[in-house]
Amino acid sequence: MALVHTGDRLLALIDQALRHHRLSRAGREALAVLDGAGQPLSPTAIAERLIVTTASITSLLDTLERRGLVERRPDPTDRRRLLIVITQDGKAIVDQFLPEVVALQTAALATLTEPQRRQLVELLATVGATMTTLDADEVIRAVAPRGVPRRV
Repeated sequence: MALVHTGDRLLALIDQALRHHRLSRAGREALAVLDGAGQPLSPTAIAERLIVTTASITSLLDTLERRGLVERRPDPTDRRRLLIVITQDGKAIVDQFLPEVVALQTAALATLTEPQRRQLVELLATVGATMTTLDADEVIRAVAPRGVPRRV
């Protein structure tokens, strides 16, 4: 739980500090994904990278498109599909907020030494990898008292 609370605090700090960009966290993340990809992406690919549903990505892309930060274009290989392209204005805003995010992360970790920061990142990667292989139902079944029905 300490990990979740710490992550929540950092995200809240970033959201508060970056409010002057007038972008939601999801908007910033979508722009960063597009900028980092270096190529147009389908809405589905963006949704997968953000770990959200394709339905929720549609309204997010609508908002970013209205602001002129992304454009929808037909996929040249499949005209039934759309690709999302980050605009120059979108790239400019990413260039503004990414250094701010890095500065906030660096400040949040300032009390750790460089080896401690590296170790923290390695430990988090290890825990994250473990979680991708966990069967949550199996874990819960293992601790459930025998003969007591679980509430659904």
